[in-house]
Formats: sequence, C-alpha cells, structure tokens
Amino acid sequence: MNSRVFQVDDFHPLVPYTYETARLAEAGISFDEGFCETPEDVIAKAGEADVLWLAWAPPIDIEVLEALPKVRLVIRWGIGFEQIDVDAATALGIAVANAPTYGTEDVAEHALALLLALERRIVEFGASMRSGGWATPETGSIRRIRGLTLGLLGVGRIGAALAHRAKGIGLNVIGYDPYRPQGGLADVDVEDVALDELAARSDFVSIHVPHTQQTDGMIDAGFLGKMRDDAYLINTSRGKIINQGDLVSALRSGTIAGAGLDVFDTEPLPGDDPLRSLANVILTPHYAGYSAQSWADLREEMCQTTIGFLTTGWASTIVNPGVRDGLRSAAPST
Repeated sequence: MNSRVFQVDDFHPLVPYTYETARLAEAGISFDEGFCETPEDVIAKAGEADVLWLAWAPPIDIEVLEALPKVRLVIRWGIGFEQIDVDAATALGIAVANAPTYGTEDVAEHALALLLALERRIVEFGASMRSGGWATPETGSIRRIRGLTLGLLGVGRIGAALAHRAKGIGLNVIGYDPYRPQGGLADVDVEDVALDELAARSDFVSIHVPHTQQTDGMIDAGFLGKMRDDAYLINTSRGKIINQGDLVSALRSGTIAGAGLDVFDTEPLPGDDPLRSLANVILTPHYAGYSAQSWADLREEMCQTTIGFLTTGWASTIVNPGVRDGLRSAAPST
C-alpha cells in the first residue's frame, strides 16, 4: 500500500507505539511519530503523510491542511475533535474521524463514582480521617441514593451507559438531548425533558455533550441558578461546556451543593485555580476514560479506521460525511 501515518504530537501513554507500528505494517502502512509542538512543526515533518493522528495539540487548522497535499484523513485519539478545523478539512476534501467508542464504559463508571462520592462525602471525610479527625455528618446532610434523580445533559453512548448503571442502583433518570429524534430517549429508558426542567428536577446533573460552538459555556449562572441548592454537577466531558467562573461563584454561594469535575477550562488545572480550594468539589485529572481495556480498544480502533479508509476509501467513524463525494485523491507514491 505504501501509505504513511504520522502521529502529530507526543502522546506519552502510548509511546513507543509498538502495537500500532506492527498492526499497520501488516497492511503495508508505515508509522512515524512527529513530536510536534506547533503547526509549523507539523507542516515541516508530515509532508508525505496520508493520515494524521492527533491526541491533543497542536491544532490542525486550514494552514496545516493546505500545506500537506497528501493528507486525506485526520483522526483524533478519542471522542472529541475540537482541535481539528472540520469545516476547512471538508472544504479541502479531507475526512476527519474520531474514536467514538473510546472509554464509553469507563467514563460512565467514573461519572457514577463521582456521583456516589459527592453524595456520600467520601473525599471530605476521608481527608478528615487522614488528618486525625473523626467528623460526624450534620443531620440530613447525606441522602439515600435510591429514589434520587439523575439528569443527563446529552444521552449518547456514554450518557446511555451511565443511565443503565444509575437505574441499576435505584436512581430515576431524566435527560435532555436535542440531537436525538423525538421519543428517542425512550429507547434507553430515559425520561425526555426540557433543559430548564432538567436543571430544576435533578439531584445530580451529569454532562455528556461534545464541546461545540453551541455548547460552549452553556452551563452558566442562568443554568446553575435553576438547579436546587442540594444538587450536584458532574462533568466528564469537556471543561469549556461550563462557564468556570460562574461555577466557582455558585459553589461558593451555595447555589448548588457541590461538583465532581474531571475536565477543566484550562488543562492541566493551574495550581492556584480557585476550584482547588473548594471543599465541596471533587477533582480528578481528566482520566475518566482511562483503563487498561479502554486503551487497548482505542489503539485497535485507530488502526481499524486507518486501514479501512486506506483500503476502501471510507470509514464509519468519519465525522464529516459530507466530504465523501469530494475526497482528495490519493497522491502517487514517490
């Protein structure tokens, strides 16, 4: 096949890409890692690549794509793909794909773990014990989980997986997802509600929408103000979906009871960020999707998408299907 895959950035957890190199080689595809830190690095190092793989940075924008005439496919390691200018790629005849099944089970498990830890105040009382204390919960400050209501903002693969787990421990589950067809939430046994109703009825709101122009900052003071003061917010999706300043204000004022956050507006979370000092917040370092099994699945999905595309000209994981009739032609081998 004589095609080339170029790994743009240094994705430490997977180095040295032994699995990927061997798996692609079976299909006649070479693999190179670029350790790129800027768009200029990508342009300088990826000139002969047919496929770009990207974990986090640098962004793949129109300048990069125009400068790489052989590139026909860009794939993001994971579900989100906001680092890639999809509109520019489509205009240039370049397919963009993600790994849509990555971490579905793991993120759902992590969100449920945050929910349980928040209501049961596991982190707070654990810290007290380690410091020599023996704290006693205030009367009425901890509720039985069974019978409470989980509100899902987004009910795709992960939201549905969380709904299944939540119902198994007795939670009522409601959801808001404007991208599902009318009545579509009934397929996953979730009550379909409006966004304002979700905020008002939920004991826990868990976010499972992608970061887009439409969802940027959608959890703001207005939404938080509609939540009850004994409710919790959980985010394992993308930090920029929440207006972080508004959230800090709501947590400080008692507008909501607390939050469990795996993702943040800026990552890594700065050492002096006010979220780090709030006792009613549980913080984890963007690892909800991590497990030995999820990593193995992700590696294989990246390889399958690449091999399938280079072999057949298409892949089911492509997120800009409108590009299909105008795909770039494969450049002759040099």
